[in-house]
Amino acid sequence: MPIARNKKNPPVDPDAIAAFGAAAELRPEAAEPPAPTTPVKQRSTPRAPRADEKAPPASSLVRWAGEEELRDRLIAYSRAERYKMQDLMVKAMQIGLDQLEQR
Repeated sequence: MPIARNKKNPPVDPDAIAAFGAAAELRPEAAEPPAPTTPVKQRSTPRAPRADEKAPPASSLVRWAGEEELRDRLIAYSRAERYKMQDLMVKAMQIGLDQLEQR
């Protein structure tokens, strides 16, 4: 079933078009240089394992014993925001680890 389009166009206001064009032509004044920020630690890139090392795991198991409230919060958030549980858990761990490293 095709979607009907509204073919009525609103009246054109030439003054509004001129004002928009004039605003686009204005150049902003030179901004002050940004304030220096504290340097952020660079994350290390994963390295290839040596021959005598095992490769890192492709997946991990989470045991929720004693952490049922956290599990339920993750499930509720993933449903409310329509995130996949995998993506949500990885993002939550990234944010948490970033905060831990900044201590």
